[in-house]
Amino acid sequence: MVIISTENYEKIVEFCSKFKGLTIHCERQLHKKFSDIDSQVLSAILSKEWQKHIKQRHHIILKSSRIYLQEYKAQARLKGDPFILLQIAIRENFSPVSLCRILLSVEFEGKPKSVTNEMIRNPHQIPDPLLAANVLNCLLNDKSDGPITDLKRQTIGEDYEIRLKKLASDAGLNFHDEVYLRRKGYDKTPDLKLAVPCMFRGKIINWIESKASFGDMASHQQYIKDQLLSYGNRFGSGIIIYWFGYLDQIGRCPENKDCIIVTDDFPKKDELVLINNPFGPLLSSNISNITNLL
Repeated sequence: MVIISTENYEKIVEFCSKFKGLTIHCERQLHKKFSDIDSQVLSAILSKEWQKHIKQRHHIILKSSRIYLQEYKAQARLKGDPFILLQIAIRENFSPVSLCRILLSVEFEGKPKSVTNEMIRNPHQIPDPLLAANVLNCLLNDKSDGPITDLKRQTIGEDYEIRLKKLASDAGLNFHDEVYLRRKGYDKTPDLKLAVPCMFRGKIINWIESKASFGDMASHQQYIKDQLLSYGNRFGSGIIIYWFGYLDQIGRCPENKDCIIVTDDFPKKDELVLINNPFGPLLSSNISNITNLL
């Protein structure tokens, strides 16, 4: 299981916070320094920490946006370098794409936000070729923000949802997915709602939620508030899977109550007790409870 101790997690977070430069370079150094920890877990932690960092610095960059734009234009006149904005982002310890998004909104002030967003997605639509080249280089060197990163996150999330359904089917579980539940009128829905509950770690399991990310305490508590507690109140106990590991404190988080089980992988077949399992005496004593939940 990929469960990160609080001590190691704090060391990783400290390294990320002190690093000055692009997240691409930070990721490489992170993998070297913490080589005993799975690289995907490290990348997932870095991604979350950098997102927090961008939010914290956003208002500072926004406040000085006209100064940065003037600096860009002055350097552009002098040397016509396609890496000016990237260098400013590195110096200011900020996301290159987020910087571009802010500066384009200033440069094309008065235009709808959708126009500047489209310029980020397709830099060739920017009238100034040099500015377009600068934005493109920021896009190619930013692993924390932008359409490339968004597409990657979306793809990873969808891949793990497909993986979840396959593992659930292979385990013999009967379930309804999010699309089915929304058609039935549910507003907040888990990734899988078991049509027939099973047992895992001594608890009756009614739903499974999948998160293709690392589970830190702040995000987990937010998930509890926004999603998981409502699943527990409506359907009963269930599982949340953090595919890229989680902080050890999350497993014993008091907000989990008795309705949230945290894991980093889908339960193994021998860990699940199915309702139709002929070798499940533990289940037979709970059939009436399970039936009441259907």
